[in-house]
Amino acid sequence: MQLNAVFFSEVDILAFPLCILFLFIIIRAKANNTTDPKLSKLYYAAFIFKVICVFAFAILTEYYFKGGDTGLYYQATKDLRTAVEADPNNFWLVLTTSRLDINHPLMTYFYYDGYADFTYGYMGAANNFLPPKLAFIPSYLFGNSYLCICMCFGFFALGGAIRLFKSFYYFYPHLYRELSFSTIFLPGVAFWTSSLLKDPISFGCVGYILYGFVNIFFKKRKIWISALLIISMGAVLYVCKVYILLVLVLSIAIWLFAEFNKLIEDRTLRNVFTILTFAFSAIIGYYLINYLTSLEAAQEYRLDKLMINAERERAGYAAVAERFQGDSHFEINTSNPVLLILNSVTATFYRPFLWEINSPIALLSAAESGIFLLLTLNFFLKKGVKRFFSTPFSDPKILMCFIFSFVFAVAVGSATANFGALSRYKIPCTPFYLIMILIMYKKSNFPFPAWFGAIINTFSRLIWKKQYQR
Repeated sequence: MQLNAVFFSEVDILAFPLCILFLFIIIRAKANNTTDPKLSKLYYAAFIFKVICVFAFAILTEYYFKGGDTGLYYQATKDLRTAVEADPNNFWLVLTTSRLDINHPLMTYFYYDGYADFTYGYMGAANNFLPPKLAFIPSYLFGNSYLCICMCFGFFALGGAIRLFKSFYYFYPHLYRELSFSTIFLPGVAFWTSSLLKDPISFGCVGYILYGFVNIFFKKRKIWISALLIISMGAVLYVCKVYILLVLVLSIAIWLFAEFNKLIEDRTLRNVFTILTFAFSAIIGYYLINYLTSLEAAQEYRLDKLMINAERERAGYAAVAERFQGDSHFEINTSNPVLLILNSVTATFYRPFLWEINSPIALLSAAESGIFLLLTLNFFLKKGVKRFFSTPFSDPKILMCFIFSFVFAVAVGSATANFGALSRYKIPCTPFYLIMILIMYKKSNFPFPAWFGAIINTFSRLIWKKQYQR
């Protein structure tokens, strides 16, 4: 999708430093309020890394991608500003509008914006109208600077990433290096969540929801604030990408059942309850997902429509890939449910392979996939496949990561047909998969491979100025 938008202007020279300063004040306040020196250093390092990612994304958007979805969202943001400048009464109309249709008063400003033939049509979906609507306020604060809007979106995603880290850090404080690398500094995740896209919104929401859940059920603190956080972030995620919310709700429900199961001392009774737990979880998950998807915004995710929708989505992506993406297109080519699951998981976590790389961006995705593949194969070879699938049942936190990452991988892998789109869609589940793998290594008293130890060692010296001990 090449729309040749312009994303840099003279405004950025003043606006971007002001934006960074404003957000840095927030980060500094958070860092100063923590009593944990490791967290204090982490805040600063994470912020610097996010600024670099935002600037890198903007550069590539201008000179490599030349538009795409982010260009449409940016143009839509400018259209909203034009509407308000033409009539100040449109300000509240912008804030209260969920999507556009042909008869909407704002449609005129999109229809004649001269940017693309389908900007107005793209805004007909609530999830597509959400990014420009959220970008509307920062565009006013920072002179409609694309860099600043991306920085605000990236900062929200960073907040979610930090809270995702803190959620697991509460249970595994000795793994703070591995957890911070998995949640905050994973390059592909940090890059794609530094943009004016839906991805930083959805990823940030996942982190905030999980953090609120941990506060309520485990830390027993900030109950009402956490409940409000879960409700508000859940509402945003429902509009943005409802399938992520569905998988997250299912994963957390199973986590709760598994935690309760741990309280049963009798082994036989515990095994019986484990079976009942998954039976009830499956039943509750089925009815919960069907209830949530009965609403208009999520009807396409009803269980009885998933396979049909997956085939439709893959056909659509294949058509786009053939026209725009070239060799980034891939095929699963099976209707067998078992092979579909295996191929979808493989595509999500372990591909593209080295010989499938056709761009610098694909190289970044391939590097992460290679890490996942080598860590997984090493565990298979040294500990066995059975140990890989049995270990999650020994720890409810690992089980939650297992359920979320694999169900999510099947969902996006089966419905996506090019690596460019998949590298973005898989963002929410990749940190959970890596967290799962790394904790499984530690619980099995199994050292990391030397090459991965070198990665964590280098990472540790950069962030904490300390040598990492395997």
